Amino acid sequence: MNCSNKIIVFSLANLSLNVFQKYFYTRLICLLSLLLIISIQADAQVRQRRQKRIAAENMPKYDRRLFHFGINLGMNLNWLAIRPIADLRSLSPDTIYSVNYLIQPGFTMGIESNLRLSNHFDLRFTPSLTLGTKSIVYQRPKGVVNQLDIESTLLEFPLYIKFKSVRLTNWRAYVIGGGKYTYDLSNKIKAEDASEYPVKLRPHDVTAELGFGMDFYLPYFKFSTQVKASFGFLDLKHPENNIFNNAIDRMNSRSVFIQFLFE
Repeated sequence: MNCSNKIIVFSLANLSLNVFQKYFYTRLICLLSLLLIISIQADAQVRQRRQKRIAAENMPKYDRRLFHFGINLGMNLNWLAIRPIADLRSLSPDTIYSVNYLIQPGFTMGIESNLRLSNHFDLRFTPSLTLGTKSIVYQRPKGVVNQLDIESTLLEFPLYIKFKSVRLTNWRAYVIGGGKYTYDLSNKIKAEDASEYPVKLRPHDVTAELGFGMDFYLPYFKFSTQVKASFGFLDLKHPENNIFNNAIDRMNSRSVFIQFLFE
């Protein structure tokens, strides 16, 4: 092959390489441009969805507040966990066959105060006023039934830890747990008429409480529903020397609350 033919072959090879390089770079630029357009479009869609989600959330900054307050209203079911003495027949001649409780409804209302601890934990203090009745039923000979109703007006000072789930648009679930001190304003400790008040309850009590609920974020406030149970630690029996009181060894308070919160 002479020199001129070599030059022609080299030129053709160089031309083919240049054409391939131009084709490759053109395709690469087109591909990168397409990927860039897709990524921009995807980012725009993500931003749009996020903005729609934020726009759909009521009070999106509500849970960032350090403090917030509200009120609660609800009903309660309360009773006494009664432990009778080992041998009720020992009370002869005034024998009592059994001592039981009745579950009675009541009403509760209070003030909600909430301190934000973290994204999922709050500290809550909810002083409340609870109205109710505690009933004791005595089964006696010849089918005689005696029922004692003890009215109570309780000042309650509960302190809770609230654990919240992740917020899903406008609602979230939570659980609460803590303790409560109560004082019975209507206690009859100083009453001297034993026939009218044969069984008296001590005014002070300490309880453990556990519950769960749902928060609903409305346009102008947060509405919550809550159910909780209360278990008293202290023996409420006050010493009185009569057959009804002597039949009881120990009494502890029990309650279930169904509440509606407006915050």
